[in-house]
Amino acid sequence: MSAARKSSAAAGGPKAAATGRELRGIVDAVLRLAKSIGVAETEVHVDETISALTRFANNAIHQNVAEHTVNVSVRTQVDQRTARATTNRTDEDSLRAAIEASLSLAHSQPKNPHLLPLPGKQRYRRVNRFIKRTAALSPEDRAHAVRRACDLAIKNGQTAAGIFSSAQSQSAMGNSRGLFAAYRDTHAVFSITMQEGSAASWAKENAANIADIDPQRLAERASDKAHRATDARELSPGRYTVILEPAAVLDLVGFLFYDFAATALQDKRSCFNGRMGKQVFGKNGELRGAQELGVLAGFGESREEEAHRPRLHAAKRIRGSADEPGFFRRQGVAGGNDRLD
Repeated sequence: MSAARKSSAAAGGPKAAATGRELRGIVDAVLRLAKSIGVAETEVHVDETISALTRFANNAIHQNVAEHTVNVSVRTQVDQRTARATTNRTDEDSLRAAIEASLSLAHSQPKNPHLLPLPGKQRYRRVNRFIKRTAALSPEDRAHAVRRACDLAIKNGQTAAGIFSSAQSQSAMGNSRGLFAAYRDTHAVFSITMQEGSAASWAKENAANIADIDPQRLAERASDKAHRATDARELSPGRYTVILEPAAVLDLVGFLFYDFAATALQDKRSCFNGRMGKQVFGKNGELRGAQELGVLAGFGESREEEAHRPRLHAAKRIRGSADEPGFFRRQGVAGGNDRLD
């Protein structure tokens, strides 16, 4: 298996991913090499991603790209010091160089009395987020959906721009204490902006299962909003209730994810520093760790920055438009001028 495989802009269909045996082989090779040079504790992550993206603007596709990468991240731990080095090559010389770089960096770090030892063997609950249909999505599939969206824009006298991407990824991790785990998933995103005159509107959806994304429905939604926005009027300064669509909420809350990391709090670079025990969100929303619900990616990362990182979990999926009759009642909130905080 080559370390980094990249196609040209004239990308074809998806290439075959590495087998589980191949990923396990890379992990075992790193641990064997680390042991041979006397490293007591070693952790290794192998991440493979096969992604493709179709980009369009001015009602036409102007770019189709695909990328296939493999990255190996090695963390060594010695005498209450730790550091990580990464390579995108999997031959033994490159893996050994990454180990030595990690070890050299670790020796240059100050001792951390709070550094925990690497975990031993673990059992992780299976999370099923790999969908064959998403992994098999071809450039032709994406182009067909984009063409329909652009045809709608042309019919309505509008201009469409956006992306349609699909990807599959898999990870394997192991350490010198006997831990090994592997995980794979798929992901697709359709995002479109429609412009009519000076007005523009946006719609986006992402999912592990391509069947959960309806590009044409999103195009119609963005088109309708753009058309209605042509008569927008200026609002005087004041306090207004704003209803955000789920995609907008997810994008905003997504910026908070890394702020929940323990290291972010310890380094005093989290927006939650000084707010422990205080309410910072409205009572009509909830943030919770939900690894067991299958809405998250991964098998429980042990990386320092990602450990115990909570994700957004919606108790129920919000559907429909805020201007549809009964929308607020269906979501269980008040509409009109009622405040939602």
